[in-house]
Amino acid sequence: MTGMMLYFALGLMVLTVLSNRYWRRQLVLTRVAMSKLKEKVEDVTREVADIASDYAQLAQHQAEMEKRVQKAEVDLQAAIVELDQKKSAAMERYFVFDRNEPRPGRFWEIAVRFHSSGVSLSDQRGYRGWMGIRRFLLVADNDREARERVAARYPRKAGFEILEVAGCRLNGLTVNRISELSTFRKPGKPEEDATVGRPQRRASPAQS
Repeated sequence: MTGMMLYFALGLMVLTVLSNRYWRRQLVLTRVAMSKLKEKVEDVTREVADIASDYAQLAQHQAEMEKRVQKAEVDLQAAIVELDQKKSAAMERYFVFDRNEPRPGRFWEIAVRFHSSGVSLSDQRGYRGWMGIRRFLLVADNDREARERVAARYPRKAGFEILEVAGCRLNGLTVNRISELSTFRKPGKPEEDATVGRPQRRASPAQS
């Protein structure tokens, strides 16, 4: 009887050891599975965070684009109104002061008025006036140089009066200090030789 009890106890102990090893192995596998699952959850969490960040950026970009579109629509309407106003407005004429000589500098707009009252015929000799105000376009380094050049061609004693010297209001008029890129191109040698001795042409009108 005692021997059977010993065999039974030994068998129970072996069974307990095997069971313990089995459950320990299951616990290790469970821990490994939980670790992998945790890594997957972390990866999914990071992906969700990245997707949320991308969505926030896209939403912000969309809001900015909508603002730009609204601003563009407002600017378009304003441009259409301005275009209609310019179409209905009277045409403004400009006279080009420099035609053949390339000058570096800035475009200037000079308003000149002619009045013959109080001017002698001798002072008016060689000058042809006009009615109202003419606006001349010329290139100069500063407003003083622009005023002096216009005053030299249209002096006060002949009945001309400079009313305003300001930067040109016409868009797109620029002069580059590099002659090859200048708005006014420098003529070649044959043209320079051909133009020697010719009288200077009068200012020609330009319409805008």
